Amino acid sequence: MIDSIRNFFLGKKTLVWGLGMEGQATLELLLKTLPETLFYVCDRDLQALNAINNPWVKKIEENQLLKQIDQFELIVKSPGIRTAHLSFDPSLKKRIVLQTELFLRFWPGKTIGVTGSKGKSTTSSLIYHLLKQGGFKVYMGGNIGIPPFRLIPFADEKSIAVLELSSYQLEYCRHSPSIALWLNLYQEHLNYHGSFEAYAHAKSNIARFQSIGDYFIYNQDNPDLTNYLFSQEKMPGIPVQLDGKEDNLIDLSRLKIPGKHNKKNALFAATAALLLGMPANAIAEALDSFQGLPHRLEYVATVKGVAYYNDSISTVPEATLAGIEAIPSVRSLIIGGQDRGISLESFSSRLCELTMIENLILLPETGWRIGYLLKDKCTKKNIFFAKDLEEAVLLASRYTPKGYSCLFSPAAPSYHLYLNFEKRGEHFKNLVLQL
Repeated sequence: MIDSIRNFFLGKKTLVWGLGMEGQATLELLLKTLPETLFYVCDRDLQALNAINNPWVKKIEENQLLKQIDQFELIVKSPGIRTAHLSFDPSLKKRIVLQTELFLRFWPGKTIGVTGSKGKSTTSSLIYHLLKQGGFKVYMGGNIGIPPFRLIPFADEKSIAVLELSSYQLEYCRHSPSIALWLNLYQEHLNYHGSFEAYAHAKSNIARFQSIGDYFIYNQDNPDLTNYLFSQEKMPGIPVQLDGKEDNLIDLSRLKIPGKHNKKNALFAATAALLLGMPANAIAEALDSFQGLPHRLEYVATVKGVAYYNDSISTVPEATLAGIEAIPSVRSLIIGGQDRGISLESFSSRLCELTMIENLILLPETGWRIGYLLKDKCTKKNIFFAKDLEEAVLLASRYTPKGYSCLFSPAAPSYHLYLNFEKRGEHFKNLVLQL
């Protein structure tokens, strides 16, 4: 795999655009595999640029990049760098690659890719757990926090790579995994992609470039996804349609994590394991030892008779509704985060209809939008506009009845205030433990 990557970059003037985790992993690999070769890097963060001290790396500030971007033969873009608003001509777009694309192209063993608007992390982790318990040589990376290139030392024909893949990582992909899972499709990341159609198209790259004999597993029970697939040319892989009702496929009774949505995630994971030859009884046994993920319906503590749950990974309304369904004791709900401009009317109406929720504690920005939508309609609930998470937790401690629960499930991203959902979730947990 190293030789293939070396040959791919050999003799090409290359720019690494973005110095996040993936960008740093890309630069490290290039400097190692092609020593004494000049590479270019660009980032808007001057501190990140200045931290590089290598004579074979030439640094470019982002505000100067577009003036000289045409000179590069290859541009390795980090997923977080948004380009939808830039008028790149087709020839330049063909020179943009992502680490995901190169990994899928050159990994010698099987690859399993998981995408979806919600459930990616849990399903990817479940697949990894099942295969690990089944004795497979399996590794996990991608959007879960491990750049794909970090898996290269383990590459061989018997190794299986499980990748959680966001739309950002799939946008410029021209290769697809051996087994592709598309869990669902909802309104998400519109501020990044510019439109729902562009977002869906980026997601579809998970299966668009499969080979005959590959498998495409998708959720037949998700209207936006099935409507989108119906509007496109048929994907080349073998289709496996799941709707969550295949009770005879695998015994899910030993799954410990709560919620119908997690049973569906487990069904997707079990299907992937079955396709790789893992026996159904071994899958059922392995499900018993899966503990779930941090920040996804994570129990934090019980303080003065109130149980607190951290669901910071929830960045779309559908995930929050699934969390409420999974924990029926919820009486206080803390929601709100970065406003990406998606419609919140339907979600607001659904929250108003949920009679078990007594207290809606609303954070800027989207929480306040929801509050203004509900202020005159939802008179049977206590609606609180909190200025920050500290105030929200104090309100929850004051108004949640003893014997019931408070769920922190933002239904929105964290980027306006926090680096990521993990930092947001850790902040919530610390606040609860300080009560």
